[in-house]
Amino acid sequence: MPSHITKLGLHAAAVLYTGGSIAQLLKLVVDFPWQAMPFIIDWVIVILGCVGAATLAVQTPHIAYRGIWEKPVHFLIIAHLLVSVALHLWTIVEASHDLYSAFPYSYSYFALLYFVFFAWRSWTIKLRREGIPR
Repeated sequence: MPSHITKLGLHAAAVLYTGGSIAQLLKLVVDFPWQAMPFIIDWVIVILGCVGAATLAVQTPHIAYRGIWEKPVHFLIIAHLLVSVALHLWTIVEASHDLYSAFPYSYSYFALLYFVFFAWRSWTIKLRREGIPR
């Protein structure tokens, strides 16, 4: 996969987690109701989530991991992206955001932490250069 396409794919995940961090912060600051979220956001999450998860999966063997801790985080991010895509696709199919009422206000404190962490990791991920051992 050409490097510019790989970078776009990796940035897709970073953009999603940055936007998700902002959304969780808005939820905490102004108690934004998820039911009022525009459906275009769901489409963006589905599209960028698919691109990001696919790129991360394909590039798994080429990542320059910063330590053993980053490998499980990598797979958590892929899993989270896939679950997010499924939930937002369901939202589109049902034409309703009622599903998100299951997440209490307090969940956004936890979600903000992992969204910021996943955003940081996604923006700072590095690929190994060919010929350099792991």
